[in-house]
Amino acid sequence: MKKPVKKPTFKIERQSLIQILLAVGSGILLALSFPMAKGITLTPIAWVALVPLLIALRKASSKRVFWLGMLAGFIANFGIFYWIPYCMIIYASMSKLIAYFALVLLALLLASYIAVFFWLVKLAEQHFKLSLLIIAPILWVALEYVRTYFPLGGFPWALVGTAQYKFLPVIQIADIGGVYLVSGLIVLVNSGIAVVLKKPVQKKSLMEFAISLLIFASAIIYGEIRIRQVDRVFSKQPEIKVGIVQGNIDQGVKWNPFYFWSSMSRHIAISNSLLKEPKDLLLWPEAAITDYFNLSWEHKEESDVVKKLSDFDSYFLFGSLSREYEGDKKINFNSAYLLSPFAQEMIGRYDKMHLVPFGEYVPMQKILFWVDAIAGGNTGNTSPGKAVTVFETPRFKISCVICYELIFPNLTRKFTKAGAEIMSTITNDAWFGPTSAPYQHNSNIALRSVENRVYFLRAANTGISSICDPVGRILKQTEIFEIAALEGVVKPSPIRTIYSRYGDWFPILCAVLTMLMIAVILVKGFWDKIRRKQ
Repeated sequence: MKKPVKKPTFKIERQSLIQILLAVGSGILLALSFPMAKGITLTPIAWVALVPLLIALRKASSKRVFWLGMLAGFIANFGIFYWIPYCMIIYASMSKLIAYFALVLLALLLASYIAVFFWLVKLAEQHFKLSLLIIAPILWVALEYVRTYFPLGGFPWALVGTAQYKFLPVIQIADIGGVYLVSGLIVLVNSGIAVVLKKPVQKKSLMEFAISLLIFASAIIYGEIRIRQVDRVFSKQPEIKVGIVQGNIDQGVKWNPFYFWSSMSRHIAISNSLLKEPKDLLLWPEAAITDYFNLSWEHKEESDVVKKLSDFDSYFLFGSLSREYEGDKKINFNSAYLLSPFAQEMIGRYDKMHLVPFGEYVPMQKILFWVDAIAGGNTGNTSPGKAVTVFETPRFKISCVICYELIFPNLTRKFTKAGAEIMSTITNDAWFGPTSAPYQHNSNIALRSVENRVYFLRAANTGISSICDPVGRILKQTEIFEIAALEGVVKPSPIRTIYSRYGDWFPILCAVLTMLMIAVILVKGFWDKIRRKQ
């Protein structure tokens, strides 16, 4: 006699497949939430990206939830950071195998944050009678904060709140709690939708969905009011005329000494065209002068470099290298300089503090000594700067963050807290090629502007160069890989925001609550084991 087929086994297999498909769906939607190649941005997708996997939580074990989170996170981060092998293959001469292996490792590392998030959400739901609307945003923000600083100095590229850089009313809350507050709002709305889809006829589900919509609407109202307030305050501020030079120097020749003066000549020619109309400030990109400018300045009477810059009737902010000596030891910095008109005086120099791991230095070099050999000696030997610098002129105070530093909210905020009235960033995104990376990088400028209520200038070697106002409007921007001269007007900020003053108070609060939540879960688990033994 034949044994009947067990229907529950079929149901479990079907349920597992559905959960996997939901995880894949969340991963794809998360990836699509961020700027893509050619600047295509599907901003609204972020508000539903987590919904599929949040629905899958209901009938999955905590262990399964973790691996579903890993799957979703891997797909999302592989899609967001697909451009990393391009940099490694083209400019670090790595093999395709090693480059894509590095991408897989990064995607897995970043996926672990998403996996831990869903795992903790599942555990919290099991141990606490708290709404998903409370649990999920707190856990997500706490993990984004951890990711900002760990590992290897942190990697807050593509925090989910940054995906909303074009949704101006929503991002205005960043002046209270930074980009993390925007991320929390996105996760809260995702949670509200997931709750009502799980149990659409329950009064409690409908109530929670309504609360999430009410909080979302409140953020929109706050944003609309704040935009008008900020515009009104800045309308009374004096105008500062600026010019930005985008030299579009090919990365393949940028550091070749043979091309030094042709690159300089191009930057000077663009500058002279911009200065036909008087400007208060002129910007060149990161390492536009591929030499140790401080050494040229020390011998400026004999320096052709300094003499070439003496025709600019404008304050002049640019990127170059710096070299200091400790005995026989050479210490190199990636620096930003500000010169007075006609290069009469050096106003100051800022040395980049947050360096790019494996690009400007090798972290844990004693352990990872082999990395430089694999990269063909292209990992850099730059030292980090030690101090925030505010350049002061009679009409404005300006600071500059360099390249990678733009993605760190609290770092940028330190400059405005120190007195900067205008912010700038200089960068060289040529490494990224014609991928989505320049657009993803540039999107951060809107959040940093809102967090600190400052005009933000961006000078990029191959683009995107841009000007952003204090409510996050990108007023002007260039295309990538073109020679360009960008000009506009900015104004010094009279505002110090809650975020400028108090920094990461919101994600720290979420991190503390998360640790308390984990502690309670561990204690409860410990007591449960003791009771079982008794």
